[in-house]
Amino acid sequence: MTASVPYIPSYMDLSNGPEPCVVCGDAATGYHYRCMTCEGCKGFFRRTIQKNLQYHCKWSKGCVIDKTTRNQCQECRFIKCLNVGMATDLVLNEKQRTAKRKLIEENRERRKEEQVKTKPTESPPLNDTLSDQDRGMICEVVTAYEYTSGKVQNTKHKPEYEGAEIQTQDPESWQQLAEAMTPSIVKVVEFAKGVPGFTELNVDDQICLLKACCMEVMCLRAACRFDPEHETLFLHNGVNLNKSQIHEEGVAVLVEPIFDFAMGLSKLKLDKAEVALLAAILLIQSDRPGLKEPENVEKLQDAILGAFKRYVSENRPHQPVHWAKILMKVTDLRSISTRHAERVLCIRLDNSGEVPPLLLEIFNEGH
Repeated sequence: MTASVPYIPSYMDLSNGPEPCVVCGDAATGYHYRCMTCEGCKGFFRRTIQKNLQYHCKWSKGCVIDKTTRNQCQECRFIKCLNVGMATDLVLNEKQRTAKRKLIEENRERRKEEQVKTKPTESPPLNDTLSDQDRGMICEVVTAYEYTSGKVQNTKHKPEYEGAEIQTQDPESWQQLAEAMTPSIVKVVEFAKGVPGFTELNVDDQICLLKACCMEVMCLRAACRFDPEHETLFLHNGVNLNKSQIHEEGVAVLVEPIFDFAMGLSKLKLDKAEVALLAAILLIQSDRPGLKEPENVEKLQDAILGAFKRYVSENRPHQPVHWAKILMKVTDLRSISTRHAERVLCIRLDNSGEVPPLLLEIFNEGH
């Protein structure tokens, strides 16, 4: 992979220590408003948007912004925040912040109550009955999934690709695909943070799990926006993609399996909890290559799988094979992701330099 990788995948590799803040160069603490930044620049950007602050440079709007000068010129600092890609639309307003804080506090209180009720020696629930702990976990997973789902723009009447073929060797098509996936990658990362127990795993393992599941979760979300009657996928960026536009090569080869998967998934008629738990299972897989502490991942995986199975048993008592069909969808998605990785690698070898680094990263090249 080239050295000029966009900032989007930067959260995926922390093996050499903290990432530098893309605004001031100080040690970054995480992925904030679509960029890797420090707490200082994160807070500065958030306050600027929330309070609609206006700044004025005393010089010529060409100030150098680093960790020693970042407080000297607020206008140049804000301009640099925008130039590196920090997204104003991700800053929550007061109403959204209040709702989020309330949701977090309610989940925290619920978990405290469950810990008080649950004895350390409590045995697993019998007869496939959901425990209070199961219900709390499922609630948090569903909340995280729905909070990061986002709204798809409505372009039903005028699809961007209407009447057009997706070309095989066109670098612009690859770039469009990468740009369409960018916000979805951000949502996958945010969803993972909301899955109970994920942030308590080894940091390197968190990165490994995110890289491995990213394409699978995005395929699942795309499949959930599938219209089986018109064979149309509604992509996150508002593009409507009909199966009739799919041909045999290039980007099309990556998209076609998603149509087939989406058709099968639609027949299961999963509810919102089942979709969210399926996404959590895709995230927490203890057999991913490169895990440093797979036993901890497996423990969390077992907890989610157990709650998921008991949920299905309780809510679908007359559908005994429903659980097995859901597990088959995990296998299908992992197969699609593997085929995508192989295809992207082949295309890269045939057309050196045409596949954007972002796509090479999320298709797990090298795994």
